[in-house]
Amino acid sequence: MTTESTTADDTWPCSVCGDPAAPDARSDCYRCGEYFHLRLTTTSSGPDCGDVWIDDEVMALQFACRNCLNEQLGEAAPDVPPEKPRARKAASGASARDLARRRR
Repeated sequence: MTTESTTADDTWPCSVCGDPAAPDARSDCYRCGEYFHLRLTTTSSGPDCGDVWIDDEVMALQFACRNCLNEQLGEAAPDVPPEKPRARKAASGASARDLARRRR
């Protein structure tokens, strides 16, 4: 998706900091499914509210928000505005995460 096609409907709040996260500067967490800020290229600027790494077990990229990473480490999550809405799900089709949840 290009910046020109980004509309207000494509911008959702970051689950970590609560600021708007445009599609070209966000990802969704594999644990909680919420959107978070993530610089997708080395030349981009902006906040990083999570991390991405290669999972050696499944040989795939894993994306996780700072809230879930801190929880996993037993640390306190950053303060999140209480009025943050849940992240939007895909408009059509099902994500791999949703399909995996249905199987459980």
